[in-house]
Amino acid sequence: MQFNLKILSVAISMAIVPSLAVADEAADAKIAKLEQQVQTLQAQQNASLADKVKFNGFISGAYISSDNDAGYNNADSSANFSEDSKLGLQGTFNISDNTQAVLQLMMRGKYDWEVEAEWAYLSHRFDNGVKIRGGKLRVPLFMYSDYLDVGYAQPFARPPQEVYGTIPFSSYTGAGVSYDVEYDDSTLTMQAFGGESDVKNSAVELSNLMGANVSWTDEIWTLRAVYAQAKLDGPIVSEVTVPLAAGVNTQANYTVLELNDEKGSFVGVGASYDNGEVIAITEWTRSEIDNAYPDTDSGYLTLGYRIKEFTPYATVAYMKTQDNDERLPLSTATAIQMVAFNAERMAYSIGLRWDAIDNVAVKFDVTYAEDFGDTSGGFTGNSIDTSTGKFTYDDTLIYTVKFDAVF
Repeated sequence: MQFNLKILSVAISMAIVPSLAVADEAADAKIAKLEQQVQTLQAQQNASLADKVKFNGFISGAYISSDNDAGYNNADSSANFSEDSKLGLQGTFNISDNTQAVLQLMMRGKYDWEVEAEWAYLSHRFDNGVKIRGGKLRVPLFMYSDYLDVGYAQPFARPPQEVYGTIPFSSYTGAGVSYDVEYDDSTLTMQAFGGESDVKNSAVELSNLMGANVSWTDEIWTLRAVYAQAKLDGPIVSEVTVPLAAGVNTQANYTVLELNDEKGSFVGVGASYDNGEVIAITEWTRSEIDNAYPDTDSGYLTLGYRIKEFTPYATVAYMKTQDNDERLPLSTATAIQMVAFNAERMAYSIGLRWDAIDNVAVKFDVTYAEDFGDTSGGFTGNSIDTSTGKFTYDDTLIYTVKFDAVF
């Protein structure tokens, strides 16, 4: 009986061992399958996240200098590597197919690389094509407003300062709405915007900012018109050069004008042509502010021609205050009034854009500004001799070497 029990136990063990082995193999297969499923889910989740979040950026590095200290684009006779150098990082999060959150951080050399949010907004496109945005947005006054800091998207070394330098702010906090009308071979875009803003490094604030623009493009031609207005409040302070004695000057901040909810308006028209070889761009603007602040007309024309990776270009631009004789005297210091407000000049630029490698462009530019009339040319560095009534400089020459890249 004992012998039979031993045989039975051995037989049972022999039968169980293969079963256990089969069970282990089945368990291992299930585990491997589960691990594969988890990896697939993780890959799908990562792919979904990558589709939802996109990061890009741009960078510019520039050297500028001038033959004198008039101050065109803040250039002087020494080397300046900060004025046109900047770095931008942008993140876009697709909350849904029609809703996005956008954040753009900017660092500029001229502001000691201080980090600031240039864009920070939510946008949503409705099924009928209407798009709304709210938050901190770019003020859409110029043809290159959306790409104002993205030098790679511009043919020139910098947008002509005679036009783009007349408005001392570039973003606003508020909302905007736009709608595209699609034709067979072209698109008409209508946009309205409103909010408030301020002038960096100034106490001037803008309220009740509102405006609208309309643009039409067929990918070769682009036509654009814009109107905007706002209330301005705060002191306008100008740094002026005050002569103390013969050959001895000092810099002083002078409150030239106190704005008290003055109405300001801006109107602009522009057009561009780009067939892949020939480039032609032009804009004209007028800015007006009630009472003593000057009304300014400005415009430019740029022509260029692409020769493989090289694009030589030439620009002629002008700006002029229109009401020099109509403004009320600001003080007995007529010289300070002239330095701060009265301005006119012509500027001529020749340059070359070299698309050296993918997403990187190197630019060379020489700009000559003259015809200041009886004004400083709009340059705070161009001081006046109160004994003679003449300004130090009647022209200026600016050299620029720059690289622009996107990533």
